[in-house]
Amino acid sequence: MNADDDVTRAGNADREQASVWVDMLDREIDDVSAALETTRRKARAEHRAGAVDRARTFDAEAEKQTARLRELHRMRRTLTDRFG
Repeated sequence: MNADDDVTRAGNADREQASVWVDMLDREIDDVSAALETTRRKARAEHRAGAVDRARTFDAEAEKQTARLRELHRMRRTLTDRFG
């Protein structure tokens, strides 16, 4: 066994771990996307009903979810760029 074997094994382990993380991120992206759609739907309903304060609450939550979704996509891109 030589140093190249160790490097290859470490690289494979890193790629396997990255794959696990990508799968986890994909599930979280799906969850946050679904929650965002629900929140946006609630905000639209409140806007239509004229409930401005409740609508703004949902709008603010949608902004947070959108920011979270962008961050999740950034993390996924970083992993796939490095280990893809």
